[in-house]
Amino acid sequence: MHKMTKSMVGSLLALALTGATTRAEETLRFATWDTDESLAIQQAIAKKFEEKHPGVKVQVEPYADGYDQKLVAAFGAGNPPDVMYMWNFPQYYTSLMPLDELIARDAAEITPDDFPQGLMNTTRVEGKTYGMPSGFTTQVVFYNKDMFAKAGVEQPKDGWTWEDLRAKAAKFRDEANKVYGFAVDAKPDPYDFEQFLWSNGTKYISDDGKEIDGYMNSDAAAEVLDMFADMAKTQEAVTLNLGDDTSGATLFKGSKIAMFQSAMWSKAGIDAAGFNYGVAPLPKFGDHVAHSALGVSAISIAKDAAHPDLAWEFVKFFSSPEAVAMRTNDLPVRTSVAEEKGMTTDPVYKPFFDILATSDTEIHAYLKNENWGKIQDNLARAIEATMIDQGNAKAHLDDAVARSKRLLK
Repeated sequence: MHKMTKSMVGSLLALALTGATTRAEETLRFATWDTDESLAIQQAIAKKFEEKHPGVKVQVEPYADGYDQKLVAAFGAGNPPDVMYMWNFPQYYTSLMPLDELIARDAAEITPDDFPQGLMNTTRVEGKTYGMPSGFTTQVVFYNKDMFAKAGVEQPKDGWTWEDLRAKAAKFRDEANKVYGFAVDAKPDPYDFEQFLWSNGTKYISDDGKEIDGYMNSDAAAEVLDMFADMAKTQEAVTLNLGDDTSGATLFKGSKIAMFQSAMWSKAGIDAAGFNYGVAPLPKFGDHVAHSALGVSAISIAKDAAHPDLAWEFVKFFSSPEAVAMRTNDLPVRTSVAEEKGMTTDPVYKPFFDILATSDTEIHAYLKNENWGKIQDNLARAIEATMIDQGNAKAHLDDAVARSKRLLK
């Protein structure tokens, strides 16, 4: 045998190290419900992570409309993605990794105080954190400045009330041309609808998740629901989802309603409609503070992730200012990023952030009781019945409470 030279030894060592790197390459699976432009953003974030972690491949798995079915199947088969988009924590939290110790350990990188408390609240079950917020929206009122100018109606101002909105809406009523000031939904998402109860000093269910009587059917709750029914009755608003499936967004973009309550997901379509619009905060009920429902997406780690340490590194990067700033299809979950982008002062975006600050202590009902989904079905029927009757909310809410009591635990 020939004697090995130093150069030969060096070459073999380099080859060995290369082989070791190849064997150590890891594929991190990341499941998302996003499609189109939003999916492209997630893929770009994953690419950035790969650049910062040579030898790591992030496999982005776009489950799209079948997200929950595919995720449940993956957990059931014992082969879940390492990291995944999440919102329904009560359904999945037993299969997810609690993150509190990791957040505390890496607080200097995560900077938890940069995430508004209201967003963090949506990721907690039984006092434990199971995800990091990745995007959010609150609810606002979009209004058509051109219609307001033509009708000579003063534009909404900060601190306005539902009485103010109703007075403005009445001035747009034109039954012959099917033009109205506002739209109310006969079948609203109960998740979002709770914001109105919060804003009138009540909620669906007690904080311990054990009582709905005196909450969901309280006088304050009935007052809210009766108000919307009365707006439909007086034609201050057109009623959605009663024999016609035309959406509020379609009516607003077609200049058939002057004001439209919605969220960030409607903005792109409104931008494309090509008219001048403004964004106002949700109105107040009298002297109460207005609150908003929180639409929050988060990123979580499977309890049985194949690469838990790498998964946490990915979550940290996904939560970093760099990655948060890349997410241009929703609102930044970091206060610092929102401020740097000028969103907290921009008149179009400012209302989204202002009402987030007043909604940081409210907890959505689905996080309080494991049977909330079934209770919510009874509530939805009560809301629809009130809108059909154009009143009598208390009786319908009492009935929903009576039907739901057996479901409380």
